[in-house]
Amino acid sequence: MIAKTHLHSVHVRDKHSQWVPRQEPTSTENLFNEQTFYPAFTKDMLAAKREVIIYSPFVSKYRADTFNRILYKLKDTNVEVFIFTRPVEEQDLCLRKQAREVLSHYEELGANIFYLQGSIHEKVAIIDQEILWEGSLNILSQRTSREMMRRVSDRDLAMQVVRYLGLNRMLADGYRQKYEKLYRSLMEGVQRKRRISWKTIIAGLTAVVAVWWILNAVSDMIPFSSTDTVFGLVKLLTLR
Repeated sequence: MIAKTHLHSVHVRDKHSQWVPRQEPTSTENLFNEQTFYPAFTKDMLAAKREVIIYSPFVSKYRADTFNRILYKLKDTNVEVFIFTRPVEEQDLCLRKQAREVLSHYEELGANIFYLQGSIHEKVAIIDQEILWEGSLNILSQRTSREMMRRVSDRDLAMQVVRYLGLNRMLADGYRQKYEKLYRSLMEGVQRKRRISWKTIIAGLTAVVAVWWILNAVSDMIPFSSTDTVFGLVKLLTLR
């Protein structure tokens, strides 16, 4: 019993000692630390076909450059991005200003931002409702802390997490708002084209009336038959 207790204490001490070399998890284990996570997660995001969900309580400018580039590429491929985070007022006091700026820029790049009350602390990402990332790493703000994330490719488990976090309704609202915005944009485009068409028609009619008025005015001053009016006018303009 004493031997088992001693071994346990040694194990705990070694686990938290700074001098113990840290074993990097291999890809077959599906476990990632703060260094190996971002390359693997970026690869998954860029391979997304339809949807990326990021559930991250905190946001910082430190990670913004990376995600700006990714969101820009996802926007070109029409992949929907949903970001769930705390309201700016619940972010760290010294980071609120930059959090507001970062989230605003994410939104400009096409991301759907949802602010969740209640001091959320879960860290999750779900890609195409199939690839699930979960663990301790705060995806949109991590900088120096040591973390662990697990990657699982399992649709049932991914959707179980979506339901557990209560994201279904918010995702549906996000899609509805996006397509309503797209519909309004298309309708505005149609109306704009109609206005342009009417302007073109009116401009054409105005030009015809103006030419007719000029021809009549010129015909009163120049003694040639009405049949030769157009040719005569062109001749006069050419000579000048």
